[in-house]
Amino acid sequence: MSLLWNRQTGVVRRESCMFAGTDHARLLFPAAELLRISCPALGTEYLPGRDCTLSDDGRTLKLLPDSRIPRLTARELHPKEPEARFFPAPDADAIRGGVDGRNLRFDNRSFFARTQIEVDYRSCGIDFRAELEPQEKRLPRCRARLERRELLNITVIGDSISEGYNATAFTNSPPFEPAYPELVRRTLSERFQTAVELRNRAIGGTGCRQAADIADSWLGDRPDLLIVAYGMNDFSPLSALEFIRTLAEIRGRCRRVSPETEYLFIASMSGNPQWIPTRPGPDAEFAAALREFVAGSPADTALADVHKVWGKILEQKSFYDLTGNGVNHPNDYGHRIYAGVLLALFDPQENCF
Repeated sequence: MSLLWNRQTGVVRRESCMFAGTDHARLLFPAAELLRISCPALGTEYLPGRDCTLSDDGRTLKLLPDSRIPRLTARELHPKEPEARFFPAPDADAIRGGVDGRNLRFDNRSFFARTQIEVDYRSCGIDFRAELEPQEKRLPRCRARLERRELLNITVIGDSISEGYNATAFTNSPPFEPAYPELVRRTLSERFQTAVELRNRAIGGTGCRQAADIADSWLGDRPDLLIVAYGMNDFSPLSALEFIRTLAEIRGRCRRVSPETEYLFIASMSGNPQWIPTRPGPDAEFAAALREFVAGSPADTALADVHKVWGKILEQKSFYDLTGNGVNHPNDYGHRIYAGVLLALFDPQENCF
């Protein structure tokens, strides 16, 4: 997996943008030169000066009147009855529960991939600092296996994000990019020149308490690394304390069966702030509690703080730039953010945060 951006060259690759209810989209960094604008899902390229312009400060793309770039109107972002087809219908294009009472655009297939663009550009400078905690001394057994080029067995448990939802490989649509667990597996294998085996036990719609229902699968794996990636479906039903207690139970149960296993807990991305189940607040509480939990844990436990990186990116960009389904899944770019945070734990060359 290529870096999201390169501090040395200043080049940003495949940054996702969406014109959602507006004629402009914001870049993460000020651009000195636009290198490529495309929609991989449509196989289409667009041209500066023909389809969009760049603001004087290099931060904003603005659509031109006859632009070919996809755009959603405010009405299309909020489908109305009776035309709207609501989740959980297989062909759903809307979901109820907007904080203002309106419906929200929703799609578990390739709709958002086909309405988003990817931008390559040369930035005026990379100033991104998520201030992640150093963790070089955590996961020592996994690090040693990679350095010795020994087989590394990874098991993932979690919700639909980790199962792969809305990565284009999962939706079987161009450009067929895999979800973050497979991106991590491939990159670790390539970087350390060793075999990495992945068992993805994540199940869409589940929360951390449902891990007990599939315990036979992930306990039986006895992995070198257990990635635990819950949160999105726990924000509403659980408190942060209940969440952490359940994660501690998951780790304790695995330790009794597989004492050599190490643990990587993921602090989840935030969801659409305009959707009641993912409105701001619980996501930050859960992430803060998880940081404290890992900080007080032994070296066999580490944190992939996706929440902090995701929030930092959202200081400049829209949620619609990163979403795969409109409410609580990442798009390909979002899955690359997830993968980048995990890979940064193992290889400083992969750390652009």
